[in-house]
Amino acid sequence: GLKEVWRKEGVRCWVCGNETLSEGAAVAAMVIGGMSVESRSKSVSRYGGLPCVPVLTCGCKGCDGVGRSQALSAVWWCSKWVAVPDFLVISEGYDEYIEAPEGPCRERVILQILHWFSKTHEDPEDRHACFLPPPLDRDCAIVCRDSVACSYSTLTLQADNGFALPTLHTIFVKSSHRRMGCAQQLLLGFFRPSGGRFRRPRASGCNLEEPPKPQQQPPLSTRSLEFEDRLGIEPPVSDALILTMAKIFSLAELENIMMLFSGVPLSAAKNAKSVLGHMRSKEALQKQEANTPLRRIRAGREGRTQIR
Repeated sequence: GLKEVWRKEGVRCWVCGNETLSEGAAVAAMVIGGMSVESRSKSVSRYGGLPCVPVLTCGCKGCDGVGRSQALSAVWWCSKWVAVPDFLVISEGYDEYIEAPEGPCRERVILQILHWFSKTHEDPEDRHACFLPPPLDRDCAIVCRDSVACSYSTLTLQADNGFALPTLHTIFVKSSHRRMGCAQQLLLGFFRPSGGRFRRPRASGCNLEEPPKPQQQPPLSTRSLEFEDRLGIEPPVSDALILTMAKIFSLAELENIMMLFSGVPLSAAKNAKSVLGHMRSKEALQKQEANTPLRRIRAGREGRTQIR
């Protein structure tokens, strides 16, 4: 059960404006990191239990119009109820790309709330979204607009038994903050990290103690890269994300981003389809036939209109 540590008071819902008393069934435990068997076992072994925070759901019947579930009104944090829009504010976040710390923290609660927004289906485009909650030990990034957390991505930064390459798994942007460059920022933050984070040092004459120098050119801009220098993206990839990638990445970059499923061994991953190959396939172009960047790519030209 959830130990009652919060103060009982009327809290105004940010969606409908009605007040809900913070007691009984209106208060629920939001588990940080998800409820999968693997996530639960890791949380119990590392933290001695399931990290969770009390959240207040709106009691108004009309409030479920936000989506398939009741609206989250507030989060119990630092001994007070904080409205969800206020909780999403990250001090000095501005328009930054922020890598979330591992383990229970405010950023992880924010990720869980953003994941809730992905399930509300506020935008009809989100009806296909079946994202899993970001696990506590999964690398994640948050992008803000005017210091408000509005989008996130989940990542694998080191190749492991699950993924043969560093891989981008999911990207979600709140419907209220779309067409503001958030998805582009999340893509560039992973595929063009500061200092070329994913470039492997060459064995001959390479000083491993020397820190990597910042690179002005994108780290995936040449065809001479070995397979281990490539990066992955986990399917399915939405049409909107494919279009965004066509607008910002070069043909050489797209050819070195592989579409990888979980559990695919290294031998099979080497033969995986690249994002460029997917863009040139009939299924990718079927619904985007009139889209200029993909048409340029199919013709063998750069999809992007300016060099970044």
